[in-house]
Amino acid sequence: MPWGMHPMGEHMEYEAILEIYNAGDRVFLRSIMDSAGITYFIQGEHVAPYLFNAAPMRLMVRKDQAAAARKLLAGCDLSFSFEIPGMRNAG
Repeated sequence: MPWGMHPMGEHMEYEAILEIYNAGDRVFLRSIMDSAGITYFIQGEHVAPYLFNAAPMRLMVRKDQAAAARKLLAGCDLSFSFEIPGMRNAG
C-alpha cells in the first residue's frame, strides 16, 4: 500500500511535529505513538544513520491526530529533538 493511503483507499494528510536527531529519541517517540494508537511515520529514519544523524528525521503524524500527538509529547524531555517552527498551533 502506498504511503499516505488509508486501508479503505482514501488519502491521508500528515503534519511534521518534531525534528529528531538521534536514534534514542526516535525509539522513544515510536513507543509513545504506537501505544497511543497514533498513525505516524518517521521521515528520513533510514537515511539519517548513514549520515551520522546530521540530517534530521521528522516525526510525521496524521493531520487529524496532530493535536493529540502534541499533547502526548508536551511533557517529554527529549535529548535532542526540536518542534518544527510554525507547527505548534496548526491543525
